[in-house]
Amino acid sequence: MMGLAWEVCCLLVVAAGARARVTHPPAGHTFNTSDYLQQRRAILAQEQTDILGQDQVLSAEEEVVNKILMAAKDAEMEDGFQTLDFLPSKNFMTVIQQIEESQVFKIIRQMPKGAALHLHDTALASASWVVQELTYWPHLYMCYDTDDHLLFRFFEKPDTSCAWELVSAVRSNYVDPSEFDAMLFSKLSLLTEDPDEKYPDINTVWSIFQGYFIAITDLVMYRPAWEAYLYHSLGEFADDNVLYVEFRGTLPQLYELNGTRLTEEESVAVYRDTTQRFVNDNPDRFFGARFIYAPPRGVDNATVHEYVSLMKRLKKAFPDFVAGFDLVGQEDKGEPLIAFVDELLQLSEADIRVFYHAGETNWMGMETDDNIIDALLLNASRIGHGYALVKHPEAKALARERDVPMEVCPISNQVLRLVEDLRNHPAASLVAEGFPIVVSPDDPGAWGASGLSYDMYEAFMAFGGAKADLRFLKQLAINSINYSSLDDVTEYDLMYKWVEKWNEFVAKAPTLLAESTVNLTAEADPHITQSSTSTTTYAPPMIV
Repeated sequence: MMGLAWEVCCLLVVAAGARARVTHPPAGHTFNTSDYLQQRRAILAQEQTDILGQDQVLSAEEEVVNKILMAAKDAEMEDGFQTLDFLPSKNFMTVIQQIEESQVFKIIRQMPKGAALHLHDTALASASWVVQELTYWPHLYMCYDTDDHLLFRFFEKPDTSCAWELVSAVRSNYVDPSEFDAMLFSKLSLLTEDPDEKYPDINTVWSIFQGYFIAITDLVMYRPAWEAYLYHSLGEFADDNVLYVEFRGTLPQLYELNGTRLTEEESVAVYRDTTQRFVNDNPDRFFGARFIYAPPRGVDNATVHEYVSLMKRLKKAFPDFVAGFDLVGQEDKGEPLIAFVDELLQLSEADIRVFYHAGETNWMGMETDDNIIDALLLNASRIGHGYALVKHPEAKALARERDVPMEVCPISNQVLRLVEDLRNHPAASLVAEGFPIVVSPDDPGAWGASGLSYDMYEAFMAFGGAKADLRFLKQLAINSINYSSLDDVTEYDLMYKWVEKWNEFVAKAPTLLAESTVNLTAEADPHITQSSTSTTTYAPPMIV
């Protein structure tokens, strides 16, 4: 009994010490309403200041745009609050049309968004374009493998590895060819009217997602098709007012019609040359792109050693185009980073930048979410997703200390079943405390998005809450450039180009005002702290 009593006393002493650390009014203090409200205002003001981007100072012209933007946002937020019909709380695939009708979305579409830094190459372009364009090319064959996965391949003469059928011949058998195209679309997209029924859990949606990549890879890895696909994809981002992208790829070797395979170096050269051709054709709309070599993580150590060797060769051959290294695939089922630490440390020794997917999971205390820690210790420049970061306070503190941003992909995390209501996404907590993030679309072509605007809309409405305004969006654009893999001089050139585009956008405020359908004469919400006002347009920081 004495032992138990002693243990209870010790616990009570510890609890008393914890309570003593809490600040209370002194004995005899009278707490009146005025004091209470003053303290409340102070807390709210500090929280407002902490929101990502709130230290941005808007010019008078930007304040006009902000008024338009916030009038539209306030109307949507109020409607969602009253009706519970709030778009970010619903699966993206069921509300695409409603988002496109949103006044907030229309403004974001016109806004220069800087860069998209987390993308996968075979999910860049709209599935509708792939079906309507590439599947109408001659010499394209299709078949189903033993696992019922749809395969595509361009041939002069099909091999005997599968029961290949000419796509044009199969299409001609349909009375209505659009029915065949709809079937192809269903294999080249995750879009569905009822995602909850079709994708009831993470493993199910990931299994179907892998089928998407199986279907599209050999379709777009035909060298002429890849050139057309990448060129069109960059056009979709340029149309969405994105100036620069960094895209990941597993780097399957491109092939010719006669079956010849290009080497990895030859394939990357095609990536680079196609990108440069698009930049040359669109010098005012697009700045450039870089490639991150990102092979699958579900392999053994010997294979990762081969990855590292190839990465070193690519970096030497393409120092200005190949940005760095990553490992991709479903983290819950793939190998953790710690399994490959000996091989991956070689990249740090070779001064090769890494951008690891880490913490793309709902679990806590498992190897998957511990990837966050390993990504940081392996000197990641950015962390892909970082969904589990808020469960690792030491890792979060280290990331902030090292200024390592999370690449947040809201729609991807929702479609792939990590979160249903984006208001509950952990990035909302990161935004509230001003933690560095960049927003990116991950695989927009797989779920009916295009460019970056859809994800920016979701982040603005769900992560920023009612109080995040134009400063938040502006900070995201600036972050996307500051946290790119570009060297200082090239980064400055990109920032300068973005500033020019931003100021042009701000100058369109009267047009936005005339086209907006929301009531812009209403007084500002008294609960929203107004930003400081400057009369100068934004200028990039000088690089010393």
